[in-house]
Amino acid sequence: MKNIILYYYNLIIDDIHQTEKTYYFDNNNFRYFFIKYNQNPENLNDIYKLHLILLNNGFYVHQIILNKDNQIITMIEGTPYILLKTIYYKDKINFDMIKDFQKTIYLNLKLENLERFDWGYLWSLKNDNLEYQISQLGQKHPILRDSFSYYIGLGETAIEFVNTIKQEGINKIVSHRRINSSDTTFDLYNPINLIIDNKTRDAAEYFKTSFFNNKDISYDLNNFFKTTYLTNQEYLLFFARMLYPTYYYDIFEQIIKGKKEDKEIKKITKLTSDYEILLKNLYKYYRQNFNIEPIEWLEN
Repeated sequence: MKNIILYYYNLIIDDIHQTEKTYYFDNNNFRYFFIKYNQNPENLNDIYKLHLILLNNGFYVHQIILNKDNQIITMIEGTPYILLKTIYYKDKINFDMIKDFQKTIYLNLKLENLERFDWGYLWSLKNDNLEYQISQLGQKHPILRDSFSYYIGLGETAIEFVNTIKQEGINKIVSHRRINSSDTTFDLYNPINLIIDNKTRDAAEYFKTSFFNNKDISYDLNNFFKTTYLTNQEYLLFFARMLYPTYYYDIFEQIIKGKKEDKEIKKITKLTSDYEILLKNLYKYYRQNFNIEPIEWLEN
């Protein structure tokens, strides 16, 4: 791999290290990561364009290093790789880092491959795909099969709710495909993980994963409501996102792909009642402060 890095990037390195997911090495006091790219190749140009916009406007993200052919991707034995030059990569993230990142900008460029605004449509596609998977593979995964109906129903509730929200007054910023409370600054500043969406996306995903990692989210949640400017529509989007069970769906898909064991889903299901209490408390707040349609099962 040293010779590959030298040939494609003209970087002379003494040592290169390999983990399950990536290669990394140091050069001139910078840490470089040579990572596999397993997302849609059609997104790459917009990702590169967005990361340059951020860097040129003083916002930190890891720098994508082009290879000798001026290409983002380097193919190694049929596998696409991208080289990232990093400064901040090993610290565990916290909610203050999420808030700071949300100060990044969106310059009204058309980056259509990265835009993720239509939650109702995207969530419906996701639910349909998961229902197909459980119909085909459910017999092999009885623990998933037993819990699936509840969470797909929760997803449908979120879809119905989000489809009632008007789209005006929704601010678009740089966000992440997924943010997890166990992530590091490598994940937070990785341009491959960036999309364009509403500011409530990252906050809700951070809170949900924190909750299911057995963390008390009450302080950060209250701080979010007190210190973050949100339009009425954005407040509603936040609640819709808290309803939608990405925390379950993500593990579900990893189990179906053979990357996790079935028992991993129990980390989620054992907290079902506790998370319902959180949702009901949020719902009570929303019913008192916003004109929203009643959700019958949250009324009880």
